[in-house]
Amino acid sequence: MSSEPEESATISPAVRWGLGAVLFSLLAVSMVSAKGEWWTIAGAIACGTTACLFAARAILAARQSR
Repeated sequence: MSSEPEESATISPAVRWGLGAVLFSLLAVSMVSAKGEWWTIAGAIACGTTACLFAARAILAARQSR
């Protein structure tokens, strides 16, 4: 039995970055819908910025994989 993972089991970098973008955007939305204090708004802005960066990385990774 081989210890190497099957090729179909690998996840492309574009999918990983895309999932990160989705998770951070959901976190940003949930933080905005919280109490709305200054630290939740600041956290939502930080999570939204991170989601945008992850989405840009996902797009670049998808273009490089072509």
